[in-house]
Amino acid sequence: MRYSSCSLGPLKMIEMTGEGREITAGRITIRTLVLVRIMIGPGEELISLQIEPLALVVAGPDQLYALSMEGKPIDVEPLLEMIS
Repeated sequence: MRYSSCSLGPLKMIEMTGEGREITAGRITIRTLVLVRIMIGPGEELISLQIEPLALVVAGPDQLYALSMEGKPIDVEPLLEMIS
């Protein structure tokens, strides 16, 4: 999981990248990679929460590949490092 935060005046922005839900279909496992953005205001009030799917990592008996939600080529290894 990757984590970063910053302040924008009285607002605090938090951004995390990690693994969402895992889906198993027979011998194939699909892991989702998501980006979560949180904005917290004064008094620790939740202002905004955004969850954005980034990619799917698909693992079969002898296969491992990734599908980008943006339609761009993506390498599996960097994705696995993000969620481990």
